[in-house]
Amino acid sequence: MTPTAYHRRPAPLRRSWMFVPGLDAAAHAAGLASGTDALVADLEEFTAPPERPAARPRIAALFADCRARGVVAAVRINKLEDDGLEDLRGVMPGAPDAVFLPHAESAAQILALDAAITALEGQLGLPAGSTEIVPTLESALGLVRAYDILTASPRVSACLLAAEDLTASLGAERGKDGIELHAVRARFLVDCTAAGCVPIDCPFNYRDLPALETDLRWARRLGLKSKCATVAEQVPLIHAVFTPGAAEVAAARDCMARFDAQRAGRHDAERIDPPTYNTARRLLARHDQFERWDAGRRTQAVPQQGDSA
Repeated sequence: MTPTAYHRRPAPLRRSWMFVPGLDAAAHAAGLASGTDALVADLEEFTAPPERPAARPRIAALFADCRARGVVAAVRINKLEDDGLEDLRGVMPGAPDAVFLPHAESAAQILALDAAITALEGQLGLPAGSTEIVPTLESALGLVRAYDILTASPRVSACLLAAEDLTASLGAERGKDGIELHAVRARFLVDCTAAGCVPIDCPFNYRDLPALETDLRWARRLGLKSKCATVAEQVPLIHAVFTPGAAEVAAARDCMARFDAQRAGRHDAERIDPPTYNTARRLLARHDQFERWDAGRRTQAVPQQGDSA
């Protein structure tokens, strides 16, 4: 099945990216069952080098299962100067929707990956340009060069901010409140927005759902709308926070109606300040994006997972 044979969820509406080991069939099944918007089979950190040759064809076959469920099929390869080219040759027959590149620190790395993907798309008869690239920023140097990295190729649709390697690069101390990465995450959002790609927030590597919700609420307040997950149980909560709920939509509509009445000169209307109105307007715009997506994918007769909170 080619990448155009199903209704691929657009990058701005991919709320969750569930990472799973490359050779763990049980983890693949759990990841798909989580309802994630995108499944990322990891050939780098989660797959030992001796396991990579066996994992590559397993991952290529996994992509068909992803598409059958309407889940974006992705893979994280190694750096091209390591096992990355072998990873790419092994998984491209499965037509991944997106390829993650770890430790991105230069535009040259993206251009090299673009060229390798382009060659393999041609050899395999895949639609030209159909494979997205998602760099991972894991160092201070990568952060400083973010805009150049993200604009190096039109294939770059999103970017992932790392957590553990990044904090090691910065010499920071990790904590559940995430204070050590707040400034970096805010900067990351600005760089991605300026480059026109989706910022994927760093993983929350603690098994503490209340703390995760606090972190997600902070991220949403900042403007982030997409999150990396490494634990399947995190996915429903990510969706719940990053999807406008029915009560929020109703409140936003009421806010806009009150603001319009206020602007029309009705003195009995509750005063709504412009920042509150603009927040409500943006929430409804995102809700409409999900609604249009849902209407479009229903015409494809392909079951989709995780399309509501």
